[in-house]
Amino acid sequence: MKKNESVFSNVMKIFFSGIKIYFLNFNKFFKYMAFPVLGQIIGISIIFTAAYFFTLKVETITRLSPIFDNILFVFILLLVIALPGFFIFCKAFWDYLISMLALNSMASNIIEGATLDDTSIHVDMARRRSFSYILLLLILSIIYSIGSFPLFWVIFAIAAVYLCLVFQVFALEEDSSPIDAISLSISFVKYNFGRTLFLLILLFISTYWIIPAIISWGFEAGNLAGFLSYPAEQFIKLLPLSDVNNTLSSYHIPLKLESYEIAKSVVLSVVSFAVIGFTLPLRSICCTILYKQIYAQNYAGKIAVEETE
Repeated sequence: MKKNESVFSNVMKIFFSGIKIYFLNFNKFFKYMAFPVLGQIIGISIIFTAAYFFTLKVETITRLSPIFDNILFVFILLLVIALPGFFIFCKAFWDYLISMLALNSMASNIIEGATLDDTSIHVDMARRRSFSYILLLLILSIIYSIGSFPLFWVIFAIAAVYLCLVFQVFALEEDSSPIDAISLSISFVKYNFGRTLFLLILLFISTYWIIPAIISWGFEAGNLAGFLSYPAEQFIKLLPLSDVNNTLSSYHIPLKLESYEIAKSVVLSVVSFAVIGFTLPLRSICCTILYKQIYAQNYAGKIAVEETE
């Protein structure tokens, strides 16, 4: 950030530069994120579809073969049926975690003027550090788990800002350990807390709220939500909603659960999840730009100190 440049101006430049890079490479980012995002949705859909058809046929199968009258056997069989979807989900989820690291390397190359011709190079670099990366994720999971308690929400919000550059540091500082990545992120944000917070708020509002809301509205306006709700509604109809509604009514709670409305909410939630997943590159790009700016400032300051000495 230039000396005479305001925080607002700097953050807006980072944000719009990120948008420009994102859309100039949208096709490549979309292809790269397709399986990590859609694979999770497909995996879960396969699990619930298998469970749905198994539930429909289990009574008929039980009459044909007494072995299916064994609860343990039926439970094990249900797990086996769900395994293909579970494996697809796990693979897609792991690829998504890897993308949280690899995208920063991709963004760094683009910012420096290179082209994004081969995403596999960046993915391989990330996978080579899988052990350290898993350790980093475990440490962050512990921190975030502690911060999930209501008493620590304010502290957690502040800590989340300080830790927002962890993935950039870990991806771009190849010799950094998980502890180094955390300490360097805290050090980088320490004197840049204001613009870091402003950028995170801007990214959160745009990629977690505005864009998903617009896309979800488009699905509703085009009746796609209603069309896609039909398969989910068939599964939800198996749930004892009438019993739940009777219980709510007995407690004079003015709420009635409808299978279609629940299914529609599920579909719109899935759409929002997909949009948030596909905008991960935008968040990574903006945070990488911020990281490189702070790194350049720190390096320039270090050189200046060495020259005065």
